[in-house]
Amino acid sequence: MNPVIYELDHVSQMYKRGKVKANVDISLQVQEGEILGVLGPNGAGKSTLIKQMIGHLKPTEGKVLFKGMDVSRHTKYVAQQVAYFSQDPHVLSVLKAQEALEFTGRLRGMTKSDAIRQSAELLEMVGLSDFRDKQIKHLSGGQRRMIGIGTALIGRLPVLIFDEPTNELDPTNRRLVWNLIKERNREGATIILVTHNVLEAEQVVDRVAVVNHGRLLVIDAVAKLKQKVDQRLKFELTTEFGRREAAEQALRQWGQLHIDGENRLRLLVDKSEASLVLDYIVRSPHLPIEEYAVKPPSLEDVYFHIDRQAEQEVQDV
Repeated sequence: MNPVIYELDHVSQMYKRGKVKANVDISLQVQEGEILGVLGPNGAGKSTLIKQMIGHLKPTEGKVLFKGMDVSRHTKYVAQQVAYFSQDPHVLSVLKAQEALEFTGRLRGMTKSDAIRQSAELLEMVGLSDFRDKQIKHLSGGQRRMIGIGTALIGRLPVLIFDEPTNELDPTNRRLVWNLIKERNREGATIILVTHNVLEAEQVVDRVAVVNHGRLLVIDAVAKLKQKVDQRLKFELTTEFGRREAAEQALRQWGQLHIDGENRLRLLVDKSEASLVLDYIVRSPHLPIEEYAVKPPSLEDVYFHIDRQAEQEVQDV
């Protein structure tokens, strides 16, 4: 097992004399060199958790340790080791794009020449070299976020925390951001990734922590979560337009059926039954199926399963 970078020990955050619980009794570890995804709906407590980890918010209860040191007592050291990309990364909006990167690099101890060189490289990477002399406040929302990604990457700090890094980005830039994150991880960086984009996160994370109602619901490797949560296979089916109901009636006998659109169905079946279902689909000429695909459970399936369980437990209390 790799060394532990972060350790959260029964961390809670209360407001209004305990009446509002932002997070409750969270314990977890982040290992050196991993990409940990923190997933959960809006208002789940993800951002509060991150602010505690970077020292912007002292927990009401419990401790956040960074390399064995209490974060609330060593905020300066944490700032020298951890780069943070926030949901609103525009503090330097009055600066020009290259100035913002250079300024951030100098604050992280880079020499002037290294900061200038790396700023130019990062602007090239994020496709904004032509905007180096433009004030950030005059850039588009997506361009400002890409500059924010650059400020997180400059200086090559050993730990990177991204809070919803791909919001407001088009598909091309979203892919670019994920590639940059994976590249930094291959170079040795430990990365904590807060996102609600479960489908994209699955492509990069090693482990995932699911948070809701301020509580840590589960933390584990993606593959292990899939095994624990759902042993079924998923059939994604496209029916002939206008004939979805006929397909529903024929397929409902085989497993749990979900309607995903006017002519799209999702069928979850036990692995032991999968070959029989496939044979039935292929050999039934009356079945109005135009396309089908067989897939294992996705991280999104796992997330929704865990979230539904949590919602049910809240309702039962």
